[in-house]
Amino acid sequence: MTIEGTPQGDPLSPLLSNIVLDELDKELEKRGHRIVRYADDCNIYGKTLRAEERASE
Repeated sequence: MTIEGTPQGDPLSPLLSNIVLDELDKELEKRGHRIVRYADDCNIYGKTLRAEERASE
C-alpha cells in the first residue's frame, strides 16, 4: 500500500494525468509527431521507426 499519489481507477486519475502530460503532448507535436492519448494511455506516431524510437527516449 502506498501513501502517495492517486490510485489507478480513481476519478481524479485521468484529470491529473491530462494536466501533467499536457507539456509532453505539446513537445511531441512541436517535433512533428502525431499522438493519440486518453488519460495516461498514449500512442506516438512518426514518419519513420527511428523517429518513433527517438520520441520514446
